[in-house]
Amino acid sequence: MQQQGQRRGGFSPFQVLPIEQTLQSFQWFDAMRRNQPVFHEEQSHTWHIFRYDDIRQVLTDTAHFSSENVPGFSEGTFLNGTVVAKDPPYHRKLRNLVNQAFTPRAVNHLSGRVSEIAQDLLDNVSGNGKMDVVRDIAFPFPAKVIAELLGVPANDWDIFRRWAGAGDEDMQQYTPEQAMKGRQTMENQMYDYFSRLLAERSRSPREDLISSLSVAEIDGERLSEKELVSFCILLLAAGQETTKNLIANALYCFTEDLALQQRLRQEPAMMQSTIEEVLRYLPPVWFTFRRTASDVEFGGKTIPANSIVLVWNASGNRDPEQFPEPDRFDPMREPNRHLTFGHGIHFCIGAPLARLEARILLPMMLEQLKDIRRVPDVPITVRAGIVYVIQSLPITFTAS
Repeated sequence: MQQQGQRRGGFSPFQVLPIEQTLQSFQWFDAMRRNQPVFHEEQSHTWHIFRYDDIRQVLTDTAHFSSENVPGFSEGTFLNGTVVAKDPPYHRKLRNLVNQAFTPRAVNHLSGRVSEIAQDLLDNVSGNGKMDVVRDIAFPFPAKVIAELLGVPANDWDIFRRWAGAGDEDMQQYTPEQAMKGRQTMENQMYDYFSRLLAERSRSPREDLISSLSVAEIDGERLSEKELVSFCILLLAAGQETTKNLIANALYCFTEDLALQQRLRQEPAMMQSTIEEVLRYLPPVWFTFRRTASDVEFGGKTIPANSIVLVWNASGNRDPEQFPEPDRFDPMREPNRHLTFGHGIHFCIGAPLARLEARILLPMMLEQLKDIRRVPDVPITVRAGIVYVIQSLPITFTAS
């Protein structure tokens, strides 16, 4: 087990690693599902959960596995106080209010503008014959969509882009104390900005998410300013990052299999199931945390109260008990009940938006860019953590 623990150490959050090394984690997941599906790591005092059914149970059982007061997750981060980091009954209030404004209908209403944003970005690179997928498409695309959804004025795009791109990679040159101070300063700036924008929308409502959220009510009760601002920051940080990594991961998979690219061009109806397979096979979110609210008997072991529990969504997505031939990329896989967006009451609110963005952008890329290939001999690195972040993905192509 010491060897297995060392292998997990290669996937420590905030490390930048060769993609080949991170993908070896799936072999470790397989060994742990078979041998120690519920594993206590003594060094970090963390309990790890690897099997699909066990992960679903942890994510569903909010009475025993809490999202609140989890150090480094819902405590001491921007998630604190958001719908992600609350248990019932308070979670239900936040979720219901947010659902009133952030509906699939409201998201689909954006589809025309999403297509325009995608086309603008493709126009910027299509004549070059090459680009960095992350820098040129995967990062700016969801950031611009979320800015549009929230109603951020066009002349504020530069500062919004800086916030959206302020990932951990920007902080690596600093000490932990400097990085923490930098993040706190940025979060204060974001809070002040969205507070001012909310005040403006209260005086002059528009057709945007902030205006809708500011007047949403449940039993005559509205979200407080802190709750509204926290949700805006959550959407910017979590929603942008998830879609960015979904797009980058999809292009990584497509450049692994040139025949798949051609098949998707010939059978565009396959794209929806292919996106779901990317989400399962190389997910943008790899794990999440919970805290035990009391002693819990689980998997034949007793997990003490107030223990940190790490559930490996990415491992559940490769569980052969749920997915036949789990290590094979099958673009027509059905059913495909992956755990990338979570499960239960904390199922990702932004999942409809991420799926819409991918369904619009990826077919446009394949239609307008032919013979997409990765630049040879350029190492692909990943910042491994809760989110799986391909740092750079240079490609060449022929414009159609």
